[in-house]
Amino acid sequence: MIVQSDYSHISMTHCPLCCDLQKGGFRKPDIMRTTLLLSGAALFLGVSCFAADDTDVPPAPIVKNTAIQPVDATVAEPQSADEIAIRQTDASFVKAYQQGDAKAVAGHFTPDAEYVDEQGNLFQGRAAIEESLAEFFTEHSGCKLEMTIETIRFLSPDVAVEDGRTFAVHAESSTPVESRYTTVHIKTGGKWLAASVRDHAPKNRREHAAQLQQLNWLTGDWVDEGDDLIVNFSCQPSDSGNFLLRTFSIQVAGQETMTGTQRIGWNPLTSKLQAWIFDSEGGHAEGSWHRAGDSWVLKCAGVTADGESASCSSIYTPVNEHTMTWQSVDHEVSGEQQPDSKVITIVRHAPSPTQVTDAARN
Repeated sequence: MIVQSDYSHISMTHCPLCCDLQKGGFRKPDIMRTTLLLSGAALFLGVSCFAADDTDVPPAPIVKNTAIQPVDATVAEPQSADEIAIRQTDASFVKAYQQGDAKAVAGHFTPDAEYVDEQGNLFQGRAAIEESLAEFFTEHSGCKLEMTIETIRFLSPDVAVEDGRTFAVHAESSTPVESRYTTVHIKTGGKWLAASVRDHAPKNRREHAAQLQQLNWLTGDWVDEGDDLIVNFSCQPSDSGNFLLRTFSIQVAGQETMTGTQRIGWNPLTSKLQAWIFDSEGGHAEGSWHRAGDSWVLKCAGVTADGESASCSSIYTPVNEHTMTWQSVDHEVSGEQQPDSKVITIVRHAPSPTQVTDAARN
């Protein structure tokens, strides 16, 4: 499918892994753009639930329980009326969450509540929490949740602190995502609501595969095609889902002129999605992915095959299941600022006749 028929608007100096190309009238700038395009997500507010409150957090791996259980209400000593009320609020929270009702889930928070996820991101106020939940439920319907309350401590008649664990299962994965939480409840108007929720990653939990689910939209085969320049790239899980491996090839006037790879993985030291990029000319770069609203940004720096330092930010914006856009900004080569590229549209490869036949048989 042809997406761009005119490449004259793209300066190939928009690539941290540039190289010289003299064929078909395309020079260093042309290849730069394509390499950058390659080099250039849980879930925004993954699913982590905390007692009597909702939490959205990027998912994390490690499984302890595969069964989804109701809120654990078993205690060794008789419960006070307030503790029973808090546990009932937790059960209501779980029910609303399973139904994907963002408004009902957010209703378990005070109007000025705060939620801090495992990465330290702050969501302030019931409205912000509801907005994030609505986005998450739209992208990931059918999620299930288990909540286990470990302790409820009363600091005063109207303030209680709850600690516990949650296990969430997304419809697209059978692996529960575990998270620990601390919730501060306050009693207002005779009702217990969450005023503060903080998530904590369980000790020794490896998040690599779960964190990479945030970039699931990248997987598959993609193409950016012009009159004489075609860029193909493929992205697939690798090493038991602990990495994403992107491969790319560039064809000019029907001839392959460059290939390369990008490996994406979770860095538990920096809590970031990291990328390592290599091209067939000898250029290489390293960077990290982060989310910015509806887009994802890959900020990277490296060295070209000619020994020039280069850096840039590549902005990827998913449009729908089969389309994304890309733009290079803040690009420098050997300390010289380069102009931003225009926004480029990239589409998925149409399935081959064999794939269509196999799908029809299944």
